[in-house]
Amino acid sequence: MTLPHFQIEGHVYYVTIVVYGRLTIFTHPAYIIPLLDSLNYYRYKHRFKLLGYVVMPDHLHLLIWPYGESTMSDIMRDFKRFTSGRIARQAQVEGNSAWLEAFRMAGEATHRAEYKVWQDDYWDESLYSEHMLRQKLNYMHQNPVRADLVEHPGDYPYSSYRNYVEGNETLIKIDMGWQ
Repeated sequence: MTLPHFQIEGHVYYVTIVVYGRLTIFTHPAYIIPLLDSLNYYRYKHRFKLLGYVVMPDHLHLLIWPYGESTMSDIMRDFKRFTSGRIARQAQVEGNSAWLEAFRMAGEATHRAEYKVWQDDYWDESLYSEHMLRQKLNYMHQNPVRADLVEHPGDYPYSSYRNYVEGNETLIKIDMGWQ
């Protein structure tokens, strides 16, 4: 089932994309760094501000504020298509036959691609207030703690928490000008 997506000019979007079959592939930097690299590329290509993120083992949460002509559907389509290829190539070079087989079977089942990494759709929520934005950002930053991956959000390297609290932009720059 495809969910309806509504583009409201000027709104920030809380987006969730999930790995097909909830396969826990984002536990190794070799799979996470290409996600962040691609996210950085598409933020300039599609003209959006990245206000926050967290990469969980089987899904990704983003706070995106489009300011160009691209819709969220454009952004997610291109990001998911490109990162699927990068993730599949990484699994190939590492010889990870279990993941490759899972990606191949997903592609075969959906008739969408040779290797399918992401679920077909994505979930997005339009945030219409700063209160909602802060609430979602806090939810994202606490997600690794709730999942028992770390004891404190600052201990988890793959979220924007360190950007906000420490000013650390080692992995990716966050657009914090909204504060």
